[in-house]
Amino acid sequence: MRARQPALNFGASLPHWTRDIELSHMLNGISVVVMELEPFMNRVMRRARHELPADDPLYGDLETFVRQEANHTLLHRQYNQALYDAGYQGIEDIERMMREDYTRYLKEWPLRELLAYCEGFECLGPIWAEFLFEAVDDLFEGADPAVVDLWRWHLAEEYEHRMVAYSVYHRFGGHWLHRLVTTFKTHRHLQKYVSMCGTLLLAADRKSMTPEQVAESKAKSANIRRRLSLFILKRLWRVVQPFYSPEHLKKPAGIEHYLSMP
Repeated sequence: MRARQPALNFGASLPHWTRDIELSHMLNGISVVVMELEPFMNRVMRRARHELPADDPLYGDLETFVRQEANHTLLHRQYNQALYDAGYQGIEDIERMMREDYTRYLKEWPLRELLAYCEGFECLGPIWAEFLFEAVDDLFEGADPAVVDLWRWHLAEEYEHRMVAYSVYHRFGGHWLHRLVTTFKTHRHLQKYVSMCGTLLLAADRKSMTPEQVAESKAKSANIRRRLSLFILKRLWRVVQPFYSPEHLKKPAGIEHYLSMP
């Protein structure tokens, strides 16, 4: 496991970088959320690392995890700048609300609760990696390959460090029932903001559409959400089992190309 800094020249096609703006804005909204989420997770992981002896095997894994997430944040900051430059109003308000939530969590929650939240997100990484590597080739037809590379590189590293948050959470007293409850709380919290951001972006673009185009756009959004939800729910079932471990999850086809990046 190592941190990579690939030279990805993306952004010229943002924000409409796929054939369907509905898919573009679903992932654009996730990028906005990631920009606030991953720095929060890094603060949690640094707090956990501070509690571990330097010779603990998890100490080095946490250092690599933090470096990987910091690199993700750096490129998603560039990504999100294209959304600001395009004139979408309200993104900053969503970011502010998320920062306020995370500031409160860091002040009020014990370390185990913070780690459970992080694992609640991290357990989605391998699922999303499988989705974007193996289940969306038709949706990515005609997409900007540089932006596709950004997302696949990001999720390749999420797959690679899939054991870190899980292991650290259990090291600090985590157990199945607590993980189960917190996973659903985490998903509900994150989905609220992803939905808010995607809705905001699409609403702005639909202002210039005819009623027929708006109806078609809404139908496309519903189909993409349904397809994603079915994919995730089938795999989330294994995550909530008492003896779940991400260690032996299937490696998505094509992931090695991104793990070999510099």
